[in-house]
Amino acid sequence: MQSFNIQYRSKEDLQNARQRLPEVHPEKTLIQVFCGEPDEKYISTLIDELRAVFPETAIVGTTTAGEICDGESLDKTTVISITRFEQTHVKTALIEQNQDLFAGGLQLAKALHSQEIKLAILFGCGIKDGGAINGEPLLNGFQQECPEAVVVGGQAGDNGLAQKTFVFTEEGLTDSGVAAASLSGEKLYIDNRYNLSWVPLGKKMTITEAAATHIKTIDNRPAKEVYSHYLGDDVGDRLPHSAAEFPLVVERNGVLLARHANRVLEDGSLDFMAPFYPGEQVQFAFCHTDLVVDSARKLFDEFSKSNHQAIFIYSCLSRKWVLGQDSVIEIAPLASLAPTSGFFSYGEYFNSQGENMFLSQTMTVVALTEQTDSVEAASPKPRDQYDFKEAQTKQNQDLQALHRLVETSAKEREELISQLKIALAEIKTLQGLIPICASCKNIRDDKGYWNEIDEYIAEHTEAQFSHGLCPGCAKELYPHIYKKMQDEKDYKERS
Repeated sequence: MQSFNIQYRSKEDLQNARQRLPEVHPEKTLIQVFCGEPDEKYISTLIDELRAVFPETAIVGTTTAGEICDGESLDKTTVISITRFEQTHVKTALIEQNQDLFAGGLQLAKALHSQEIKLAILFGCGIKDGGAINGEPLLNGFQQECPEAVVVGGQAGDNGLAQKTFVFTEEGLTDSGVAAASLSGEKLYIDNRYNLSWVPLGKKMTITEAAATHIKTIDNRPAKEVYSHYLGDDVGDRLPHSAAEFPLVVERNGVLLARHANRVLEDGSLDFMAPFYPGEQVQFAFCHTDLVVDSARKLFDEFSKSNHQAIFIYSCLSRKWVLGQDSVIEIAPLASLAPTSGFFSYGEYFNSQGENMFLSQTMTVVALTEQTDSVEAASPKPRDQYDFKEAQTKQNQDLQALHRLVETSAKEREELISQLKIALAEIKTLQGLIPICASCKNIRDDKGYWNEIDEYIAEHTEAQFSHGLCPGCAKELYPHIYKKMQDEKDYKERS
């Protein structure tokens, strides 16, 4: 397997790239194009040039919101990744509609499906009617038809303009569909991971009213009002732009998903790029550089355990907006392990434990190795450790301390609320209708057993009992002692 990347400027760049390959087998070669020029004429010319230099070769491409090439974060360039396999077969497909993405996913999977499919790279158009597209139906349809494939990729961008995006294959391009490539072969080794770096912050809140991507209320408050209440009017007034800085996170299938709002509606509800569901618990999330460094180090350590030959990165534009230049912190280390390429997208596709998921504000990474022995593919070669030269600043230390303070306080608050709920439930037991014997005064519990009144009250409250005798019972049970005590009392009163 051989993989390398180029920055395209002219057909000559493609011809030079072709010369780097000793031979090309079209059915075993994949060309990925990450295009920072969302222009139909430009892309059509590029496809024609690629087909002329690499005839009958599989091409899958997308417009972007930023390009990734060998550890660098770029803007408005065209990055081309060329991967030549030895035993892995490549197939592409293009659908040109997004009116029914579930049906589109089915159609795409049927076009790509083979018995040994290992990986499916999907690039979907990212904009429809001026808003981001929810990619979940596409992934669900694809998985129904092709459950064994690991799905990666993301939704096309247009440099943040939210006007028109394109995806394409060697067969053509579309601004309202999905382009995909499948990789099939027993010798292909796949390592698929993701990096979020955002951490939950503050109390857990409940989605109380939602329909698909439209959230009306959280904790029975208008969604926009929740932002203003907890994060201040400045954040609330800047919605939806400020939502990228403080997304909502929810855990599904062991994966922490981040979602940010795209639009604010007149009634104070918010429209997100992917759905939440009523009853789900969400939290605000926050990110700072030190968290990114820590996550990048962990990701690097995991990928260092194997001898990968190509790494593809599909990361979110919102991540780039929030992190700025710090987005390179998590990209550059991976480039020291293998040729690395990818793009910043309008939503990412990921496979976790066999389930296809639509993510946002996340960096997803897939590393490939093709070996004659899959065990050998996972065996690492000696490497120099990447030098994370970051110095933990005083500000980062303060942010970590602040995060711990907020999280610990929120946790203690939740525990206190839980204890109060239990106490209130027990108090309500005594406030309800309690069956009591008219003769002996024993109480019947909810299981039908009769209990002495002191035992019942002690079990259901914090009250403790000490025992004595009232005057009436003392006179009845111990008349002589009662008379003596009463005489002594009368004597003391007369004295």
